Amino acid sequence: MNDLLRLLPPIRRARGARLYAADGRRFLDLWLDDGRGILGERDRATRTHAANAADKGLTRPYPGLYDRRFEKAAVAMWPGFGTVRLFSSERAALEAAERVLGSAPTVVDTAAPRKPSDPVASHPLALARPLAAIPDDIDIAMPRLPCPRPYAPYCLMARAGSPAAAALETETGELVPAQSTFAAARGLASVESAVRDGYGEESWARFDRRLGAFFERSGPYLIARIGPDRHEEFFEAALEGGALVSPRFGAPSVVPADFDDGELVKLARSLGKLARE
Repeated sequence: MNDLLRLLPPIRRARGARLYAADGRRFLDLWLDDGRGILGERDRATRTHAANAADKGLTRPYPGLYDRRFEKAAVAMWPGFGTVRLFSSERAALEAAERVLGSAPTVVDTAAPRKPSDPVASHPLALARPLAAIPDDIDIAMPRLPCPRPYAPYCLMARAGSPAAAALETETGELVPAQSTFAAARGLASVESAVRDGYGEESWARFDRRLGAFFERSGPYLIARIGPDRHEEFFEAALEGGALVSPRFGAPSVVPADFDDGELVKLARSLGKLARE
């Protein structure tokens, strides 16, 4: 993944869903740091909350007032998941998931549509994304939080009343800086605000009208209609078309909250040229 990201020219500034390169080029960011940047310009509120917490000295892993607020925000985003544990790293969260499940978890990305022909995952752990449903047969999830990476905590949550919830309740989790939980709770609330302001099916369908031939869409999430052997070509063609797509095959890109038809036309032209080769 990192090898493909190195194909980007040096980025001097990022604003919302736009990346501004040192050589003067501008890119529409459809990767959005694997969905962490789904809020676009709305993550200013998240950054402001993180800065306010830093001003209060809440940058150290002490018990804080904001853990419970974060848990409530996570449960509101993913109803039915009532047990939440915080961790300082993805590795620590995955290790806890292995203890809960009794075996190494198989991560199931909720952004990718499940087909009847898909094999049933053993010991599944949902990578939960905002505005994507968690399958009913998966009882433990690791959220991809709508929060800038430097502030985002890691956590596990389990479906209320499930064996996974009982097992997760035996985990103590880890202390994380209140700056992280404060910022992440604001990010989750901002997703709800974005939906109320029109970030929904009508907006996402606008993207389909230009680029539906190249992406399969589920909610705001986009899976490229290519095989693994052409992923690098697809990534490079997207860059030529002025857009950054997911650098990892099978991982989603995201419909940004703000885009214009000119950007989509340019991207469609570049991807169309690749498809004809």
